[in-house]
Amino acid sequence: MVFQSRDNKTSSRRIENNYMHKGHIDMLPCMAAFAVVVETGSFIDASTKLGVSASAVSRQISKLEEALSMRLLERSTRQLKVNEDGVKIYSHCRALLHSSSRVFELKEELVRPQGLIRISAPKMMNNICNQLMPEFLKKYPDINVQFIFDNSELNLISNEIDLSIRITDSPPLGLIGRKLFKVGYTLCASPDYIAERGIPLHPAELAEHSCIVMADNLEGEKWEFVNGGDRVQISVRGRYCSNDSEAVLEATMSDLGIACVPSAIAEQALRDKRLYSVLPNWRYSGASQGMAWLLYQPNRHGSQKLKVMVDYLLAKLYCIN
Repeated sequence: MVFQSRDNKTSSRRIENNYMHKGHIDMLPCMAAFAVVVETGSFIDASTKLGVSASAVSRQISKLEEALSMRLLERSTRQLKVNEDGVKIYSHCRALLHSSSRVFELKEELVRPQGLIRISAPKMMNNICNQLMPEFLKKYPDINVQFIFDNSELNLISNEIDLSIRITDSPPLGLIGRKLFKVGYTLCASPDYIAERGIPLHPAELAEHSCIVMADNLEGEKWEFVNGGDRVQISVRGRYCSNDSEAVLEATMSDLGIACVPSAIAEQALRDKRLYSVLPNWRYSGASQGMAWLLYQPNRHGSQKLKVMVDYLLAKLYCIN
């Protein structure tokens, strides 16, 4: 904390009062005109630069001289000369113009996307989101990004989250929601696993197989399937689990068992026949599926950094599958 003496406070108050004086504010255009006259060397050239008549410029200079009670320019029919007092006043008027131009430079800096963006997303999107960020960060060097991968629905305000990716068919009220893509799951296994253990013909048979679980632990995992009007829930078990969808995909291709993998990341492996679809007539209907939404608070709609991130994620993720 800085303490001021009474004299210093009075002096500061006097400066502040002078700074806000209406008469001084009214003189700003005259000061600008004077600086331009000095730099151009004539009323005519200054009038062209300022977009007013030469007589109007002359009146502004006279008004400034009257306010200061001093002559700044020596006028003759042939030339215009700045006197000693005018040189001193000019340096301050020129600084004034430079400060005003800095305001517009600052405006450009403020509208340039910059700052930290905090984004929450489900753990299954870890790899997808991380793959997208290098391109974005190269494009916007003044933006920093922090991802929070968490399967719980974090409160945007209390957790200071700028954007949230959530998988839900009912986005919360009070937030702006943009659709990204439909999240579905594919039950699959590697050719070698199927050759060794066989392929189940009904969800109930999964209880006899090694299943790779996408969760934080191996305990109490249940998979739900529907086929027309039939709905089945099965308790599955296995020797490996991960909350990272890419890790589950790799484990499945490494013959560790049968897994429910997000369709978007399993698509290429299925196309390359590194994985085969299991129980294709049954649709996985468990948790963590539905529409993926990009959510943010309405009062953040005008933020430049959020606008470019929202546009980028929509372009990269919309209808991904």
